[in-house]
Parts: sequence; structure tokens; C-alpha cells
Amino acid sequence: THEAFTFAAINRTFLRQMLHYKEWLFEKKPSILTKLWGGLVKYGFMQQSVPALYTYQGALPKQPVPSIRATCDKYLSTVKPLLEPKEYDVMVQQVTQFQSNEGRKLQRYLEIKSWITDNYVSDWWLRFVYLRGRGSLLVYSNYAGIADFWPLPTVCENQLGRAASLIRQLITIRQFIAHEEMEPLRAVDVIPMCMSQYQYMFSTTRIPHPDGDYLKQYNAIDSRHIVVLSKGVWYRMNVTDASRRLMSAYEIQTLLRSIAEDESDPPSAHEAQIAALTTENRSVWAEAREIHFHRGENRTSLDIIERAMFAVILDDNRPETLAEESRLILTGDGTNRWCDKSICAVVFANGRCGLHTEHSWGDAPVIGHMMEVVLANENRDLKQGVYQFDSRGYIDRPAGALGKLLPPTRLQWNIGADLQQVIEAATAQAKANIADLDYTAHTFEDLNKGLITKKCKCAPDGFIQMGIQLAYYRLEHRFVPTYEPAMMRLYCDGRTETIRSCSAESCEFARAMDDPSVSEKERLRLLRRATDAHQLRTKYAMAGEQVDRHLFALYVVSRGKDISAPFLEQVIGMPWTLSTSQIPWRMAPKYVYKGVDRDKILVSAGGFGPVDPNGYGICYAFMDDKWLVMHVSSRLSCPTTDSEKMLAALHQAYKDMAALCLSETDP
Repeated sequence: THEAFTFAAINRTFLRQMLHYKEWLFEKKPSILTKLWGGLVKYGFMQQSVPALYTYQGALPKQPVPSIRATCDKYLSTVKPLLEPKEYDVMVQQVTQFQSNEGRKLQRYLEIKSWITDNYVSDWWLRFVYLRGRGSLLVYSNYAGIADFWPLPTVCENQLGRAASLIRQLITIRQFIAHEEMEPLRAVDVIPMCMSQYQYMFSTTRIPHPDGDYLKQYNAIDSRHIVVLSKGVWYRMNVTDASRRLMSAYEIQTLLRSIAEDESDPPSAHEAQIAALTTENRSVWAEAREIHFHRGENRTSLDIIERAMFAVILDDNRPETLAEESRLILTGDGTNRWCDKSICAVVFANGRCGLHTEHSWGDAPVIGHMMEVVLANENRDLKQGVYQFDSRGYIDRPAGALGKLLPPTRLQWNIGADLQQVIEAATAQAKANIADLDYTAHTFEDLNKGLITKKCKCAPDGFIQMGIQLAYYRLEHRFVPTYEPAMMRLYCDGRTETIRSCSAESCEFARAMDDPSVSEKERLRLLRRATDAHQLRTKYAMAGEQVDRHLFALYVVSRGKDISAPFLEQVIGMPWTLSTSQIPWRMAPKYVYKGVDRDKILVSAGGFGPVDPNGYGICYAFMDDKWLVMHVSSRLSCPTTDSEKMLAALHQAYKDMAALCLSETDP
């Protein structure tokens, strides 16, 4: 009714104003004002019944545009420890000139944009950082996520049984999202978070274009199938039967077995390598797509892949270590990952599995949350007997009649001499990129969140980041720009902001750790000061008050308006020698774990390639209070990096930091 619509609009407006309050981020213990605010938000304005996925999207506040002065002051404080005194003086002059001249005009344009859009930076971040990028997606843009936990055994060691179970759970999540039946996440169980990225998780493909890619999302009518790669052959496989009923795990397994047992002609070498095209330079792939895939069998087969809910890769490898599995999920062999798909579910011959994810549509915490729900639902289904694995790892046939299953169809390709050359070049380049990747990973039991918080009395993320600073300083005897993303999903369409982990406090701590003239008591004081400062920077980032997205948006305005801004060009050109990321776990609400063995819902996080060819990519995650999982990547072609040495240096740094903290409590 009109009255109900008016009430909802008023409620949404008041909630949006209430959610601008961010003081709760900076309080160690909630103040009386924050408690009153939280109660009013939760019980006065939040929907008390089960909310739909996007219920609160219209009530989320806009990401604020910081002031020029605040951004410049914070920027100078972060680069001061990285620059020589004379270089810093020059930087101060550039910043002062920028603030007094072009900065003011650029800021006005940006403020106008913030008035007329939901988010002043996120659309530009997607367009210019991701979709305008011309480099290969393989290794250096897409990322890997592991759906099992080392060293524990996987749920099932049979490839087809495990794949059928994973597919069944993924298409269930897809239905939840399509019908908005998944509840929106809430920070501290009160503040709603932006869920807009979830709409692109399935049935989405990154389409290459010479001037910049674009994301194409297909509706439920056009996207009722998945695609499966097995032994170099691509198949279309429906996940609903002839009456459009969602297939059971056993029925999915039946179709997968028919694919695995397909005795038709083996693929030609070029057919088996056709996915390598998606690893190419984006402009090269766009040109090849326009020339060779605009009509006929190639157009039809490409369209089937691009319209699929997701891709499934039946990989013949049997990874025996965490590092091997993570690397294989990330890279494959250069010809068996369709990098344009939003997600490729990779299932190995020994049942280990994970997701190869295209980065532009969504960030790793979204995938982490989805996998948490997938694994919890799978655990519940197995416990309740919805389906079971037999002694060989196959899913048992359920009682009752099966639906009429539509058989998978093999995709056909017309690969002429010209296309063969393009595929060969793409394959060679992909294999060269893979060969240059130096990748390792490990699960630590002696270093974990329980130790860091309860015994060391430090904030976990700050502790890990200070360890990264210490390890790199010990290896290289210098400090470098360090990237860590903070989630900006307290704001509408928020993506990430940069936490600049290298700071004056972190540098002073790292220098002191190996300085014999500094006492243990002073080192401990510097460690606690550095971790506290890092947590404060994280909170500023989450509140929209850090520097990098603001400076990036100002740079985009300067390019669009043809306004010279040398300071911004210097900022944007700075390499992130250390690119780091923490993958959060246990984001799902408590009801997800009802009837589930919570202790078995664990993953080994995942990894990504180094952003800077002369640096490292470091990804980590805490699994409850018991384990720390770390992934480290670099390039073999860089003479100064070594992933194994970096991982060993990290381990030693954390042991030294823990010993320092524990010495305070020793008698």
C-alpha cells in the first residue's frame, strides 16, 4: 500500500542517517552512546523478521569523500619512513602545491560525483583498475581459494563424487542468491554490510574488449547449465532435469560419470588448449574473439561457456601438499582455467578442490563467505543423510525414481590455421608466466590467533603485518610500500581501501628487534605501539578516512578533465612491493552451523601472484584459534625475491615476536 511504501522509505532514510555513525569502530569498549545507538539501529530500524539478501542496500550510507587536507596529511605520514629526508622535503612541497592549486578543483568535481552516485570511487575502481587492465588474468589478477584444509583429509577422495557434491552445493547457493534468500551479513551483529558483489558470483563472465573489458551477467532463463572440462574437452551440462527440477547430487554425479567415460574422439591439441586464450593479453584475446568467434560453431560454443552458471574443471593432478594444491588452482597448466568466468570450481583426481576466481567482480571475503556456507551445508547434508558417499567415494543412489536427465553435450570448435597460431602463442605465454611463479604455502600450528590474542595480547592482524615488516627488513634491510585491503562494505557498493602497513611505528619496531642496544622491554613497547597504530589505520580505512581511494579518484578526475597533477601521477605510479591480504573466516551467522560439525568447516585460504614483479604476494588466514595459514608468491625472474626464504623469515619473525611477548609473563 501507499502508506506501507511511505513508511518503508522513511525508515530507510532514518536508518541511512543512523549508519553514518562510526565512533563504535574506535572504541575498545562500547560507550553508553554507542550502546544506545546500536540498540536503536537493531531494534528500532532493522527488520526483525528474516531479511532478504538486499534488504538494507538502499539504507547503506554513501562512502564519504575525505577532505584534501586530511588525505594529504595522512599520505605524508605514511611515506615519510620510506623516503630520504631530502626526498621527503620535495614531497612536502609537491603536496603543498597540489593542495593550493589543482587539488581544490579536482575535489569539487569529486564531491559533485559523490552527490549523484551511490559510491564516488567503486565504479571507477572496477573500470580502470580491473577492466581497463590489459595484462593476463592468470597469476597476476585472478586468485585461488582452497575448499579443504591441510593437513586434514578431504571430505571425499573420489573426484566425481566430490565434484557432484560441490556442484550441488554451489547451485543451491546460486538459488539462494537469485531468490535473495541469503541473509545480509552484519558487522558486530548489528550493522548491515553491502551485499552487491554477490549478484555477480554466478552466471557472470568478463568479456574482453580492445578498449576495456566489461562484465556480462546472464539471467536465470539464459543460464541454467554449467560447463565441465574433462581431459581437454568442454561439455555443456544441465543441472536441472527435463522438468526443470534441480538435480540431486547423485544425478549430477551420473552426468559427470558419463562425461568421464566419454569414448568419443580425443580432442586435438588446439581444442584442449582453447582456454589459454582467456589467459592472453586482454586486447589480443578481444581481437581473436572478434575474428574467430563471431559466428558458427565457435560462437555457439563460446556462448555456452559464457552463459554458464560457472565452470567445473576435472583436473587430473593429485596435489600432495598445500602449496601444490594452491598453486595448481591458481594457474593450472595454462590451458585448463577459463579465466573469464566468475568462478571455476577445480576438482582434482584425489578429491581436493577449490575455486579459481576472476577478481574484477568481487573480492576474496565474498568467496570466503560463500565457501563457508557451502561447506557447512555439505556437512549438514551428509550428517542428515540427504546423500552419502559409498566405500569407493561415489554418492549412493537415493531411493525413488530419478528424473529424466538431459545428457551432457560436447562443445564443438572450428580451429583453422590462424586460430591455431593464436592458441599456440597464448599457451606459450601462459606457461612462461606459470614457470616464472615462485609459490609456497604452509599451515602453522605453533602460531595462531589464540597465542597472539590470549598470550601475546596483540591484535592478530597487526601482529601478522608487523611480522611481515620485520621479515622483509631482515631479508632486504629496507622498507617498502605495503598494501593490505580493508573491507569498505559498511558503505553502499563499497569494495576496499588500502591500509598502508609500513609506517613510522612499524619501521622503528623492526629496526629495534635486531638492535642489541635496545632492551626487550623497549622492543615489546614498540611492538605494541606498532600493532596499535596499525589497528587505528585499519579503523580509519573502514570509516572511509584513508588516502588511496581518494587519491585514485582525484587522479581519474584529473585525467578526465585534462588537468595536470604531477603529485597524483607519482602516487599512482608507486609500486606495492609487498601486497598482502587477510582472508576472514567465520563470517556466516550462527544459524548456518545448526546441525553442523563446526570444527570440520575449515579451509586453507588461498593465494595470488605478486603485484610488483620485484615483490611478494602474501595471503593469510586464521582458522579459529588453532592455525595460521600463509601463502607467499614472487617471481623467479626477480633476483632479489625467494618465496621459501620469505616464508621462513616470516616464521622466524613471528616466533621471535611471540617469545618477546611471552617473556613479559615469564617468572
